[in-house]
Amino acid sequence: LLDIWNKDDKVQTVTVHKHQNCNRTIQNTDFVRYHYNGTLLDGTAFDSSYSRNGTYDTYVGTGWLIKGMDEGLLGMCAGEQRKIIIPPFLAYGEKGYGTVIPPQATLVFDVLLVDLHNPNDEITVERQMVPAGCRRTAGTGDYVRYHYNGSLMDGVLFDSSYSRNQTYNTYIGLGYVISGMDQGLQGVCTGERRR
Repeated sequence: LLDIWNKDDKVQTVTVHKHQNCNRTIQNTDFVRYHYNGTLLDGTAFDSSYSRNGTYDTYVGTGWLIKGMDEGLLGMCAGEQRKIIIPPFLAYGEKGYGTVIPPQATLVFDVLLVDLHNPNDEITVERQMVPAGCRRTAGTGDYVRYHYNGSLMDGVLFDSSYSRNQTYNTYIGLGYVISGMDQGLQGVCTGERRR
């Protein structure tokens, strides 16, 4: 037996791994970056983003993906690993796809979500440690020196002032740093830790 399905089948998802801290999940119209291995139900591989050394980058719920993948990605967190099983009528149906996906094939995707965002998202600031007695907070036009660790939503570090053993020094609110950092530094106290 190579495949089995029924017209009443739905997309099945199994969470393999999920971080405890999940503040944001995929919703329709989100831009996502993910890795995947794609196989037929019998385990025959047909595609992998890993073999191309790059994530698959797309929008969810806008018609760029097969319908079953749109459904299967919804609700995922950055860093989550999920198995998504898609019946043929929510994948490539009666035609299949080229020579790699036969007609009426159920597809299995092992997905690792790297990150997600939506152009309408606001920044979020988590005040992890605020020193007692903070009397002066930073505002537009202030010169600040700070350390940072920059990471993707899945926790992968991409930059750090600590690794250079040097603070980042700039004026805030004047466009010298990226907009999100400008917003995130507003109201910070000396000695405060934010995420």
